[in-house]
Amino acid sequence: MSDPITLDDIYALFRESEQQRNEYQQAFEERQRAHQRAYEQEMADLRKIVAQTNKQVGGITSRWGEFVENLVRPAAAKLFQDQGIDVHHTALRVDAQDAQGSLEIDILAENTNEVVAIEVKSHLEVRDVKRFLQTLARFKTAFPKYQSYKLYGAVAGIKIDERADIYAVQEGLFLIKPAGDSVIIANDYNFEPKFW
Repeated sequence: MSDPITLDDIYALFRESEQQRNEYQQAFEERQRAHQRAYEQEMADLRKIVAQTNKQVGGITSRWGEFVENLVRPAAAKLFQDQGIDVHHTALRVDAQDAQGSLEIDILAENTNEVVAIEVKSHLEVRDVKRFLQTLARFKTAFPKYQSYKLYGAVAGIKIDERADIYAVQEGLFLIKPAGDSVIIANDYNFEPKFW
């Protein structure tokens, strides 16, 4: 026959199960901390990869912008001469300061009384057009030499969102698009450009 179970036996069993539960809890918490550390390390590694990728993509985007500028600039004078704006001098990346800060024009084409400011993007979106309209509004303050000039605006891009081209034309901007190995002004014949 077996010995009867005493209250001390139950208490000892309870203490042993409590100790095992604490050991399991500690082991579980340590595994969770290890998983958290591993997760944090993976996230840190991923952030590094994303930062490197963004830097590389930024370099590619910058190169695309330069490519588009180099495609538009040689054709700019002829394009606008065909529109009746007899510009003969072009400059790349012209910048100035005004009370609001710095202002950069990607391509500037001018003659003695007219100037065309051209915004160049590899991918032209509505927000780019809106920003450029703000630039045009500040242009004569930042570039006082052109106070008495008739200022026109133009936007150019390799890829142009449909809403961006419609918006640009509605706002009186010339729209420059790729065509074969060069570029064209894509506005309709009845287009009336705005001048600032």
